[in-house]
Amino acid sequence: MIEKPIIVCFVILFLASCSIADRFAAPPNPDNTNNLFNDTAIRTWGDIPFPIEQHLSTEAKRRHTYDATIVIDELGNPKPQHHLTISGGGANGAYGAGLLNGLTDSGYRPEYRLVTGISTGAIIGLYAFLGKEYDDKLKSFYTQLKDSDLYKTRYIWQLFSSASLLDTSAFEAKVRNEINRELLDKVKQQYLRGRNFLVKTTNLDEQRPVVWNMGAIAMHNTPEAEMLFENVILASASIPGIFEPVLIPVIKDGVVHDEMHVDGGVIAQVFFIPDNIDITEFDRVEQLNLAHHGHVLKDKVESTVWLINNSRIAANWHPTSLSITDIVGRSIATMIKFQGRSNIAKIYKQSLSTNSSFNLSFIASQVPDAPDDAPFDQDYMRSMYCYGYAQGRNHHHWQHNLPDYAKLQNEATALSTPDPAVTIADFNWELIETGLSSKINSCLASITDN
Repeated sequence: MIEKPIIVCFVILFLASCSIADRFAAPPNPDNTNNLFNDTAIRTWGDIPFPIEQHLSTEAKRRHTYDATIVIDELGNPKPQHHLTISGGGANGAYGAGLLNGLTDSGYRPEYRLVTGISTGAIIGLYAFLGKEYDDKLKSFYTQLKDSDLYKTRYIWQLFSSASLLDTSAFEAKVRNEINRELLDKVKQQYLRGRNFLVKTTNLDEQRPVVWNMGAIAMHNTPEAEMLFENVILASASIPGIFEPVLIPVIKDGVVHDEMHVDGGVIAQVFFIPDNIDITEFDRVEQLNLAHHGHVLKDKVESTVWLINNSRIAANWHPTSLSITDIVGRSIATMIKFQGRSNIAKIYKQSLSTNSSFNLSFIASQVPDAPDDAPFDQDYMRSMYCYGYAQGRNHHHWQHNLPDYAKLQNEATALSTPDPAVTIADFNWELIETGLSSKINSCLASITDN
């Protein structure tokens, strides 16, 4: 969907050898800072085992506010624990937004103990973490906005002094206007109860993933914390070369530096928990929290992982022209697709290691992409929202094992050769599921311009 703009930007930057204003990059090992990052709960590297000492410190701070009713019912029986992880996908995030709202209306949507998000998944994840009362916000963001509301294309001469192909100041303003102290207080309230919302970005200077604890940020009642919260959401959605990177200020030895953060999708399309995590230690901390409030968890807790993958995981046919932009763009899109497959396999393995049931939802490969010249086309996003909404209301659509890619490929090739000229407005949804067209049309009819 966005591969052509990405590679066009890369080629322009390469040929023109563009350079922009210098920045005062943070030195290695930014942990030794003396500002907000003194709170070690706020972030951790995403490529090393999560230190249990850090978790113990974090839990000690919120033990008195821990809400035992998240884990046990009024009879003392364990409640099922649900964990939601949401992938990137740009405008395809409308699928995940619709799916969550469909789950709400189906009556099957649980309260998620853990929510993780990357890129557009970070935006969806924020609303998902705050609960069903934010469904209208979720719907509005993915059905009322369009390309002109999010960015402007730069003139070619502007690229010589810019860090991105697009001027995304409009998108940045919308995100910053949405996030305020009132919203952070609601995140803080849920965090103090014992729930977590994690977002992943990529620190380009370090070439490493960073996992941000958004509840820990919200604990700080300062303008600096509000700015950092906004920056993390923006950075996680900052597609390199397309959207502006986000410079996050850090203070080291009394001097202000900056770290360059971009889309977490540079490293992973979706994530659940850190590698090599000792889940028994986390279970022990849970028992300590319950004991502090006079409860003992005797029976096994049922755990479920819900993975919303806002992309097409099956390979799709596309005639690649003999041009640099098409060849490299198609190659990048293929790398991203298979990176996403690896991420799904990793989360499936993690669900097994944590004795969690696995649930996966993804976009059918037959569904047409957004227009190349309008990656955030409003009609496209509304259709994807309604497709997700219909899937959310269909509790049986979730897959519980790793995708059968051979079966998916056979289903795709069984259809006639896809026509690149077919748009989502012309698409026959009955190819995916009988009766899906009427569900989507009914949903589209309910969406009105604000």
